[in-house]
Amino acid sequence: MNERQRKFAEYYVQCGNAEQAAVSAGYSEQYARGNAYKLVANSGVAAYIKQLSEAAQTARIMTARDRQELLSDIAKDEGNAAADRIRAVDTLNKMTGEYTTKVEASVQTSEKLSDILSQLGGDDLDST
Repeated sequence: MNERQRKFAEYYVQCGNAEQAAVSAGYSEQYARGNAYKLVANSGVAAYIKQLSEAAQTARIMTARDRQELLSDIAKDEGNAAADRIRAVDTLNKMTGEYTTKVEASVQTSEKLSDILSQLGGDDLDST
């Protein structure tokens, strides 16, 4: 991929218009009008466009830490309404698992239950 194709891909990711991206990358308007779609279809250019798009998408997504920092700032800011601060603390608690209830359970089986379960599973049932 040459430098002009690389610039085309970068402009294309920004604007989404192949013709406009081609002109911005240095192609003539006449070439862009009739051949911009070929640039998008070029395997090297298409791969670079995909790479740039994924990188841009990842950069826009807040990480869990970013969300926790934002909610912490809201909760600590005394200028915010009490309800907003409480809601931020509540959301943080949910994110960190503070409200998770641990339950211990045990299962005991009896021979009668085992017989019923084996019959339900098809053991000892008459198939005729």
